[in-house]
Amino acid sequence: MPKIVAISNQKGGVAKTTSCISIAAALAEDGRQVLMLDLDPQANLTTACGFDPDELDWTIADLLIPEGSEEIPSITEIIQHSVMEGLDILPADMRLAALERRMYDQAGYENRLEELAESLSGYEVILIDCPPSMGALTLMGLSAAQMAVVPVQCEYFASRGLMQLLEIVNVVKDQTNPELRFYLFASMYDQRNLVSRQVLESLQEHFSENMFDTIIRIDTRIRESAMVGEPIHMYAPKTRAADEYRALAQEIITIL
Repeated sequence: MPKIVAISNQKGGVAKTTSCISIAAALAEDGRQVLMLDLDPQANLTTACGFDPDELDWTIADLLIPEGSEEIPSITEIIQHSVMEGLDILPADMRLAALERRMYDQAGYENRLEELAESLSGYEVILIDCPPSMGALTLMGLSAAQMAVVPVQCEYFASRGLMQLLEIVNVVKDQTNPELRFYLFASMYDQRNLVSRQVLESLQEHFSENMFDTIIRIDTRIRESAMVGEPIHMYAPKTRAADEYRALAQEIITIL
């Protein structure tokens, strides 16, 4: 069974989706078979890989709570190949938002994703892009993962929200996934900004055992790569951002 990493933060705009695709691409570049799993109803990861969620016949939404009598394809048939060798995606669409509200009525819904992953032995690593909320979809993602990786923007409100997320991680550990570990990394870091430097120092002080050394700095090339539907490692492989995500991916895979 592949190793599963959930990329999660309930605050939007912290480079969660960007980090998911960039870490995955760095691992694929290193020769690993990697699957990205889009759990966000906004389907930003799906779009960033060059797919239009509205034009896909099937997505992960069809697998989580199958409806009607129509036969659903297998998970391997729904998976899409990205433009990068060794990097695939299980796409999402906006129906996930409606499904999430119904999941609470489904006994054992937290384990549904883990059950699906059992049939994906061809992948070495699965990275889950969790939605920016603490609802059923995120609980499902965290319940399936061996590791929760949390991008933290180095600004005041983002660091405050981190404590709320860690409370949810502890709930998941107590109730559904006692083996779950969490690690942080600084994202969108601006070393010219005093607040950024102060928040980074505070994170390094308080989470020294759970924080990756790699720091992801602001880089406009990452935004450009998302617009053209390519990972940064294809769009601009020699940039600082690509190198930083390579370093972060190696830190993750070393302890996974």
